Amino acid sequence: MPKRNRSTLKNYFRQGMMPSAEHFGDLIDSCVNELDEGFSKPPASGLQLTALDQQHLLSFYQKSNPNTSLWHIGFTSQSLTDHPQTGTSDANDQHNFSQQAGLQFVAGDGETTRPHVTFTASGQVGIQTETPRHALDVGGIIASRGRQGYQPVTDAIPADGEWHDITGALEGCQMFEVVAGIGIRHSGRYALLHAIASNTCAPAHWWWQFWRRKNPIKTQHAYFNSMADRLALRWKQTTEQGAIRPYVLQIRTNTSYGAHQFIRYHITQLWDDAYMTRCEEKPQTMQDN
Repeated sequence: MPKRNRSTLKNYFRQGMMPSAEHFGDLIDSCVNELDEGFSKPPASGLQLTALDQQHLLSFYQKSNPNTSLWHIGFTSQSLTDHPQTGTSDANDQHNFSQQAGLQFVAGDGETTRPHVTFTASGQVGIQTETPRHALDVGGIIASRGRQGYQPVTDAIPADGEWHDITGALEGCQMFEVVAGIGIRHSGRYALLHAIASNTCAPAHWWWQFWRRKNPIKTQHAYFNSMADRLALRWKQTTEQGAIRPYVLQIRTNTSYGAHQFIRYHITQLWDDAYMTRCEEKPQTMQDN
């Protein structure tokens, strides 16, 4: 139907006018119909939008170019989001979520442009990718001023020369990047550590590690005054029951820095398949349009 503005519609029904069936049709078509338009606003849930015959849900235009959309929001097809998920959630819940369509933000008409942002029902966010497979999946180059890991242990780590756990109990194959620092301002006692710590759950017995360390920690040290001020890392096996050998990563200062001095550190996980279970699956090929 041709579009009519409010002024035109009002003229059809002014006093003394004889509206035709076409005029009434224009009036009816100018009103919102929940079934035809696919949106409503019930009090309980607010504005509801339903995609009708296509995946597009919302499109945005400029008045100067009303025939070409600048942005649109739409659903992904089910086939794009129906893939194995990673994480700690229940497997059945993850499968149910993966059956739901994701949400995409796309510049242009969305037909020939790769989506800029994609959200999946299971919690993944994709930048420049239709099929995010991790919490944040970026299909491009990341530029940032800094990068920082996390602290698995919430307790403060005193710089007292004693060993302290900086992870919870670990099993299987693990690899971490560790950055740590300690210092006393204006004292000349400062130390920084950067390390890559790898562990394949190898036994800690001296005879097992005699020829070569099989759970290496590669470290880089920086310090101001004495080597005694440096930081150190080690793997510590907690118990051993056959093939089950839980262990932790520990840190310490070589000497005490005194009371009320604490080691700052953060850890980045570099490997996320402790028991190599995903090595039994054929990797999926990710291809973005």
